[in-house]
Order: sequence, then structure tokens, then C-alpha cells
Amino acid sequence: MYLSDRDLRFALESGQLIVAPPPAEIDTTSIDLHLDKIEEAKVWDVIAFEEQQREAGAPPFLGVGKFNHKAFAKKFAVPVPPEEQAGPDAKVYRDGTRVIVKSGGFFLWQTRESVGTPEIDPRLICFIDGKSTRARTGLVVHMTAPTIHAGWWGQVTLEIGNLGPFTLALCEGDAIAQIVVAAISSPPLKKKKAQGIAIGQRNVAGGKETEQK
Repeated sequence: MYLSDRDLRFALESGQLIVAPPPAEIDTTSIDLHLDKIEEAKVWDVIAFEEQQREAGAPPFLGVGKFNHKAFAKKFAVPVPPEEQAGPDAKVYRDGTRVIVKSGGFFLWQTRESVGTPEIDPRLICFIDGKSTRARTGLVVHMTAPTIHAGWWGQVTLEIGNLGPFTLALCEGDAIAQIVVAAISSPPLKKKKAQGIAIGQRNVAGGKETEQK
């Protein structure tokens, strides 16, 4: 059963649902999520990764089935560079207070809000959706992992891609995603391991610390 606006409000007030800072508005069945500070927008340093592979005598491939995302992101997820440092072929770069994403560009940017459910006795599950009007421009948000499982909370890392024909500009505070919330049949028997799934994460690497500026 999906929650309506009145049930979402009750869930927030009773602590069954975590959205912090709290939303200014609640839609009929959803709550908007906003982009965090622009310093938290990250791109993958592909050149550094390929150099590491060459030094190790390994092919320039990333084994996605075995790699440790937290360690990998700490090493290779770097701030989106300004245009003058990004190079002429860059598909993602920073233009003042905006992140510019050309067609085919991909990067990571976390939500301003911490979202989820309490670790003890969770009764709800959340799903992250893009917003349809943004999607029609070719903007893809949180590509393949929409579920925030019961008992998890934190700032959500959004996988953002531009599959459309336009060059897009994204800014801190933009609402490009939303959550819908459903009740589960009963609280899970199995408790999540906080370290393994980054409960309370505050950066794209899954860490609980904020980045030093």
C-alpha cells in the first residue's frame, strides 16, 4: 500500500519516515528530493583509474561484480571540474554555480535530504523516482536502484545521466527526484549491517563524514 499525503505527513511526525530537513511541501503521493551543495557533485576520474591498471599490468576494465564501491569511490570519484580544467571533450563540467551535462554525460550527485526509515522496527519502504518533466529532456536519475530498503537512511547518491539531445544545466537545490513510500507487511527479521550498506551515508562513497572543503 502506497502512502498518500496525509499518511506521509503522519509517518514523518511519528518518526516512521525520515526526511531531513523536513519537506516544505508534500505532493499527493510523493516528496521531492533536492540536489546537495555543488561541491558534492562528482565525476569518475577515468584517466587515473586506467593509469592504475596499467601500472598493475591489468587491462583497463572495471570488474563491477567484485569491486568495493566505497574504496573505489574514495579514490576515483572527484569533484566536477570547472570548464577551464575539464578539457574540450568533457561531457560534465562546472560553470560557476551550475553543473553542465552534455548529451552522453554521467556523474554522481547526492540529495540534500537524508531519507529512509529507522533502523529499529521499520514499517515502511521508499522508492526513488525521477520527475517526468525532467525525464522528457533526456535526464535520467538514479538509474537502476530505486529502492531504499526498510531500516536504511542517509543522503542518497543519485546516478545522473543525460540521454537526450540537449545540454543540461543542474544547480544546487534543484528538485530532480522524488520518493514514494509504501507500507511493508511486517518489520524485517533480518537487520541490515550498517557498514555494508552505508546507513547514515553523507557522501557518494558511502561514508558518514562530510568532505573537508
